[in-house]
Amino acid sequence: MKKKVLISLFTILIMGSMQAFCDNKEDATNLYNEAIDLYAQDQVNKSIETFNKAIELYPEFYEANYNLAQILMSLNKNDEALKPLQTILKIKPNDSETLYNIGKIYYKKGYLSKSHEALKKIKESTPQYNSAVLLIKKIEKRQEELNLENKIKEHKNYSDSKGLMKKEELAEYQAPSGIATDERGNIYVASFGENAVYKISIYGQKTLISKSALIKGPIGVAVDKNGNVYIANYLANNILKVTGENNVSVFAEIEKPYCMIYDAQHNRLYVTEQATNKLVKIDL
Repeated sequence: MKKKVLISLFTILIMGSMQAFCDNKEDATNLYNEAIDLYAQDQVNKSIETFNKAIELYPEFYEANYNLAQILMSLNKNDEALKPLQTILKIKPNDSETLYNIGKIYYKKGYLSKSHEALKKIKESTPQYNSAVLLIKKIEKRQEELNLENKIKEHKNYSDSKGLMKKEELAEYQAPSGIATDERGNIYVASFGENAVYKISIYGQKTLISKSALIKGPIGVAVDKNGNVYIANYLANNILKVTGENNVSVFAEIEKPYCMIYDAQHNRLYVTEQATNKLVKIDL
């Protein structure tokens, strides 16, 4: 008899809970409709308040969370928008629009890793994919810049007993000559002894850029805004150009080119022509 009473009581409790859930859902729906009407009447703050009440009654109310997030984002209240967006993800983990919105918000807040994590989940077949790829590229570029900045901050210069700064060896070459950097901080070094040009990445990795048969006594090196590398080819009396595909070609004829720099403002090269004792310019 006691067992039956307990079962009956348990059943009553379940039925009561289900009824309460249904009542909450119905009340939440009424509040949702009211919030829509308030927004249409330009009563935005009351609309937000009413959406929140609907969500409080029924936390997994997708439409209420979605509309609330959209309104908050339109008002640049991105911190507040994160909560309903994250609730949507619990309901629909692969929702591409929500993932992209979360990625954008984290990017604006400077949380690059969290932004990257959200955007990477967006599938190629979705409308948001191309936009996500563009934002991911921005994030990766910014992360590289921050890594370089941190590396510079962490670097400590020490002076020797004479008060002179100590040197730090980065790489070794045969008769190194010209040196240049690009916009991202990579370093380019000409090796006169090897007839080659090397690159040291911002992470310290050394790679061979070119060792073409056209290179004969490289001295000056320069890099333009598009990443093309120019070599003052001293023994061959010319300037070589190395494109991003590592194609090497004669770019200009100069008699004994020596030092060379790239002027980004005017998009040109300045070269010292040792055979004529002149400084020349080459517009790119």
